[in-house]
Amino acid sequence: MVVEKLSLIQNKIMDIAMALTAEKDYNKLLYKIVDEARNITNADGGTLYLLTDNKLHHKIMQTKSMAFYKGGLGETIGIEPLELNEAVVSSYCAINRELINIKDVYETDLFDFSGPRKFDEMTGYQTKSMLVCPLISRKKKVVGILQLINATDKDGNVIEFDSDYEYIIESLASQAGISIENMQYLEEIRKLFESFVQVIAKTIDERTPYNKMHSENLAIRIKDFAQYLNQVKEGPLKDLFFSDAHIYKLVTAAWLHDIGKIVVPLEILDKPTRLDYRYEILMDRYTLIQLKMEINYLRNVVEKGYVKEQEEKYADDINKLMDIREFVTEINTLSTYVDDEKIVKIYDIAKYQFENILEPILTKEELKHLTIRKGTLTTDERKLIEEHISAGARILSKLEFPDYLENIYDWIINHHEYLDGSGYARGLKANEISTESRMMTILDIFDSLVQSNRPYKKAFAPDKAISILMSMSNEGKLDENLVQAFIDSELWKK
Repeated sequence: MVVEKLSLIQNKIMDIAMALTAEKDYNKLLYKIVDEARNITNADGGTLYLLTDNKLHHKIMQTKSMAFYKGGLGETIGIEPLELNEAVVSSYCAINRELINIKDVYETDLFDFSGPRKFDEMTGYQTKSMLVCPLISRKKKVVGILQLINATDKDGNVIEFDSDYEYIIESLASQAGISIENMQYLEEIRKLFESFVQVIAKTIDERTPYNKMHSENLAIRIKDFAQYLNQVKEGPLKDLFFSDAHIYKLVTAAWLHDIGKIVVPLEILDKPTRLDYRYEILMDRYTLIQLKMEINYLRNVVEKGYVKEQEEKYADDINKLMDIREFVTEINTLSTYVDDEKIVKIYDIAKYQFENILEPILTKEELKHLTIRKGTLTTDERKLIEEHISAGARILSKLEFPDYLENIYDWIINHHEYLDGSGYARGLKANEISTESRMMTILDIFDSLVQSNRPYKKAFAPDKAISILMSMSNEGKLDENLVQAFIDSELWKK
């Protein structure tokens, strides 16, 4: 009979050890430790403390008879942590690394049990037996305390904890301590990865004033939007739900979505005008042309004497050059839309050549930039900016994402894809684009539109940005249900 009982105990401990090892959620792990310990010992109550900064922090509390279960979802217990004090049983256990079995807290003066007694007065509960065990890690470090309260017999009567349970709880505590340590290591690695991601994203965003906070904004927006969608109970999105783990992945993807912009040249990201640095070069050339006109005119006067027609031609050339300078300056600015009439005039200017002047009025490169109809970027420059998706794909392909971040690679590299196939970089269509990528696309466009003025685009008011999203939705580029949900959420007003 004793052998059979021992075998059952060993099997139970092995089952629990496997369950603890398999658990990936930190809060569920802590909850399971208390739950399994109570089940084995038939304890009515259980508390798990974690030792941090020389204080015991309440993480899990369970009392079966009061239907009180707290901490399993990571919520705050709301009780001040305990200072390490040997007069208190849980602290003594942590300091001396000893298991303590108390038959009746009202019949012992070994420890200060004023806390449990005060709790009993307030709630009507009757604390009696107590089993307290340290949770010790692989490195022989106390990581927490497991405290069980009121063992019960098969009829529900409160009894003392059988000494046979001490070995079982110590074995469980050993497994639990190692599991907690492993989980804490994983949590530290996760936090390190999060910090790395945010540092990289902020470094990229800080490269240009207009992009500052964009990745962080998107991370905030997508978290808020996902939480809003969880509350939608009617319509085509009613079955859409994002768990905390899913939202965590969305937020991480948002932080990383522009990582490819690290390869885009700053002179393109920061290009404030059509010509950019070329404008000063062009103005210097016009000054040179004007000086050469004056030299040629004065030379003619010296060599041929004063000729009225020559003076009039010189005056006309100077006026024409001033007109060209003024027109080019106007066209160079972001606010000017270059229509067909202006295009024709620019080409005419480019063909013009002043007499006895070798310098061109416009080079082919300058002509290409001045004929940009809207914004400041040429087709080639826009392609370079769009290249950030492919660059991001190459960078991210070198990362081995952990299981808890699966799928975010595709969400990131597809955040410029449109449902009608007109997006980039893969030209995907609706059935190839996930809900997560669709959400990122909508929010990325919105934040880009309302961002502070970009060099090649002015910022829009939020309602104007919403109007643009609606137009793109009507054109079949964006998911109309998600666009409408974003509008209904009123998150865009924040």
